[in-house]
Amino acid sequence: MVEKSKPKTVFVGCVVVTLLLLCTYYYPRLLIARLGEANPWTSYLYQYGFGLIVFVVGLWVILKTGACKLGRGRDSLWFGVLLAGFAMFSTLHALWIVAAQNLPYLGE
Repeated sequence: MVEKSKPKTVFVGCVVVTLLLLCTYYYPRLLIARLGEANPWTSYLYQYGFGLIVFVVGLWVILKTGACKLGRGRDSLWFGVLLAGFAMFSTLHALWIVAAQNLPYLGE
């Protein structure tokens, strides 16, 4: 039996898809206009900006479907692992860029 979609759910889905499409078009252009193509922070912000959008949408789907219920068994632990993992990798990548730009190196 097929369940009918709620009008509110369809509307929210359309709004989310529209916002994602607008971000996909304007966000890279904004980064390049502000920072330039050669700046390493442009690719960092592009990668982790879109990554954050996809990550948050994924977390929202996980929570809305009940695949992860905070407070149930180890679900809170794994939800925290997901959040900490994204924060750790984005922080390490940022530190690597800062180190590449500011630490002296041997060579010409």
